[in-house]
Amino acid sequence: MFRTDRVRRRFRLARAAAAAAVTVAAAVLPTASATAATPGPPASAPAAHAAQAEERPAAERPALYARDHSGVLWRYEGTGYSARPFKPPVKIGGGWDEYVEITSLNGTAADGTGDAVAVNTEGMLFFYKGSGNPSQPFAPRIQIGLGWDRYVSIAGAADANHDGKADLVARDRNGVLWFYAGTGVPEEPFEPPVRVGGGWHAYQMVVTYGDGVLARDLDDVLWVYKTSGSVYPSEPFYPRVRVGTGLAGYADFAGVRDIDGDGFADVVARDFNGKLWLHGGERSQGMIIPSEGGSLIGGGWNIYNKLF
Repeated sequence: MFRTDRVRRRFRLARAAAAAAVTVAAAVLPTASATAATPGPPASAPAAHAAQAEERPAAERPALYARDHSGVLWRYEGTGYSARPFKPPVKIGGGWDEYVEITSLNGTAADGTGDAVAVNTEGMLFFYKGSGNPSQPFAPRIQIGLGWDRYVSIAGAADANHDGKADLVARDRNGVLWFYAGTGVPEEPFEPPVRVGGGWHAYQMVVTYGDGVLARDLDDVLWVYKTSGSVYPSEPFYPRVRVGTGLAGYADFAGVRDIDGDGFADVVARDFNGKLWLHGGERSQGMIIPSEGGSLIGGGWNIYNKLF
């Protein structure tokens, strides 16, 4: 597949991967909420250079959230550098094991902004408003309503209709995709659903990514759906574009906001051996897609069962 802007990007990722070392952290969890995790879950690989440039503002750096097998949620603040993408983890709190689905709506940032939604085992949807406080990044959850167990997955759709509000898509058990336009009101965050179309049972995973979603099919081929900006809620995305098989073989992956400051959304992916990989974004076919080649961030991430 023809692509542009890849030489510079791959050179940077290869250099970063060569400089980074694998780190496997201890599995002892801290007891205090919102405290630095030392020891604790895995942190990123060591920095490639002792001296770093001035840190980018927190609003311009991403945050990655990871849920461990005990239901504890951890926050990884982005550093702004692909060689050492994340700072040591911070414990947010427990109880997140009640959720079968969790997604950000439009990514989350290091300054504590960015909203998320979660569906519990009873099919209840909860809305988490970004607080703007990095140590307590989510305001108290708001109960939205029941019936969300009819969906097999949900994913934030960024601002699909370009009205300034974050949207959501949900895939039901018949493979039909539904679009929920955002309202901007936390107590009633979405308009009634609108049917987008069928055939989405062809995908193993559908996740939030940059200006749209990523979908990995049953043959491990990755597809990107870019938001259309259409006023018609049944047309939230442009036709899909084939990316390749660079994210095949991963147990989990998640889109994150721009890690290294190049303006492109990125992807982190956890393999079945617990290693975490960074697939940097690159421009291709008029959109941003994750690179097929990944650089190693670190090990020990098999203590987690959900990334967002």
